[in-house]
Amino acid sequence: MIYRFDPFFEAHSRPTTRRYFLAADAYRVDDTFYLEVDAPGVELENVDIEVEKKHLTVTVERRELADEDRTDIVRGRPTGTFVRRFFLGDGLDGDGIEASYENGVLTLAIPVNEDSKARKIAITAKSTAEIES
Repeated sequence: MIYRFDPFFEAHSRPTTRRYFLAADAYRVDDTFYLEVDAPGVELENVDIEVEKKHLTVTVERRELADEDRTDIVRGRPTGTFVRRFFLGDGLDGDGIEASYENGVLTLAIPVNEDSKARKIAITAKSTAEIES
């Protein structure tokens, strides 16, 4: 129901040979899909979530620490703006998405459309008199 859609992924920071990837997990519990996106070291005001039709876009910006007295020895954590796109299947309700952010993990709860939920079908039994006629 959730498809990864990432054709234009770019790390919009200084040139580097390493690409930063917003790691994500998707799973389902009952009638809700969950999408967890890792965004450690990112302030909540630097996280943006947008839904346009069936495309869900998560954008995060990790800013560089500005300190004139600082001399970097090793620089392994990328900074800049990072985007991850997902395609929401027809069975998901893009209007009902709820988001939370805790301990560097952005969690999106995406409900399943009412029409797509599993439902029981009633079975009616016919009496033997109806079958013989």
